[in-house]
Amino acid sequence: MKRTYALLAIGCGLLFAASTCFAQMYTVTDLGTLGGTATTSATAINASGQVVGGAQTADLHSHPFRTAPNSPINPATDDLGDLIGTGSGATGINASGQVVGQSNGSPDFHAFHSFRTAPNSPINPATDDLGTLGGDRAFATAINSSGQVVGYSPSLINSAHAFRTAPNSPINPATDDLGTLGGLVSFATHINDAGQVVGNSEVVGKPNSHAFRTAPNKKINPATDDLGTLGGSSSGATHINAFGQTVGASTITTSDVGTYHAFRAAPHKKINPATDDLGTLGATLSEATSIDDFGQVVGDIAGDDVGSSRAHAFIYSGHAMQDLNNLIVPGSGCEVLFAADINNAGRIVASAICGDQRRAILLTPIYQGVVRLPIKADGSSVFPAERENVPLGFILTQRGMRTCTLLPATLAITRITGGKLTTVRSSNLPITGCRYAYDLKPNRLGVGMYRADVSINGIMVGHAAFAVR
Repeated sequence: MKRTYALLAIGCGLLFAASTCFAQMYTVTDLGTLGGTATTSATAINASGQVVGGAQTADLHSHPFRTAPNSPINPATDDLGDLIGTGSGATGINASGQVVGQSNGSPDFHAFHSFRTAPNSPINPATDDLGTLGGDRAFATAINSSGQVVGYSPSLINSAHAFRTAPNSPINPATDDLGTLGGLVSFATHINDAGQVVGNSEVVGKPNSHAFRTAPNKKINPATDDLGTLGGSSSGATHINAFGQTVGASTITTSDVGTYHAFRAAPHKKINPATDDLGTLGATLSEATSIDDFGQVVGDIAGDDVGSSRAHAFIYSGHAMQDLNNLIVPGSGCEVLFAADINNAGRIVASAICGDQRRAILLTPIYQGVVRLPIKADGSSVFPAERENVPLGFILTQRGMRTCTLLPATLAITRITGGKLTTVRSSNLPITGCRYAYDLKPNRLGVGMYRADVSINGIMVGHAAFAVR
């Protein structure tokens, strides 16, 4: 059953210096189940808002699901089935609706195989089993837009290697084994559209694992791909965006392996302890699980200082970490525990306790800034370098409807060159009529690709992309 909780305005002046203030930023949608009563877990969301994960069916089996865009689970249409027998779960989805995960691959429940579905189709046992690297198990973790799948496949006792398949192909042991950072074990967790893979691997001569990020469509290179740590002895990467920004978690001291912090590494750079530690909001631990192409990070914090016996989900946006529970109305009845993924529209899939049940939820930002012409929403706009002025405007919408009750906003203009992101302008956005307005000057920016990001109270609400040539 769908439950969507509208956001309420509370306490003027607490968060926004505006005549009318809105304290909350997200609606909450309970994604429901496949007919059962046990826990539903959401693991990934694609650009259109389709969500995947695992849920219990009415006959008490565990099946993967894929929802319609921005919708709760429909048991009649969203059950993806399995390969053989019972016991399956989905871990990733791409823009075309292809889903990956793992399913029991034998009647004795021992051999779990990875699967990749056709776009917006259920699992087909005849075509979707990806096989293994040579053992009896494989676990897929993510898929990119071309159909490349990553994951890991154990082959020997205490030995497992990361893999990356060719587009829409099964695992090929001769070509798809990514190797390690020198140790015996590696795990791949995510892949971007360029074919860069992240994960973690044992390091030769060291007792712990380090995060890695490969070059596009290359194997792990121990000389270049070890991302290091935040100062401790171990780290792991969980997600990578289109620009190569990588997130995960790392220990911060060599003496305390149990204290780890979320990190966000710069594009194609190693972890920098001076700049990449995202903090913990006063909690003991934090872990980043996903990053969108605009640098927004989600994950979870845990420890006695959270104010709860359970973990809490966070979003890191605009150089600040915020507990997602402070961005939803308390009347929703949900406590957001763990954020699994975020898409470029700012929608977040998470796990929560709603009432007394653990549920998968979808968080939808209620405010969105829609860019206006002459800058196109699809990022295809190109302006001559000698042009003196381009009007940059954003219309603010509330739950999809235009609103003229505008909150103070900040504009950041970022240059994209050689995979690097450099902020070249930052400004408070003036309000003209019922929109944000800024005079963009291509002749001062110089030739290149650019992104303009609008944020309110540190939360991204709008984006534009354009080129100067």
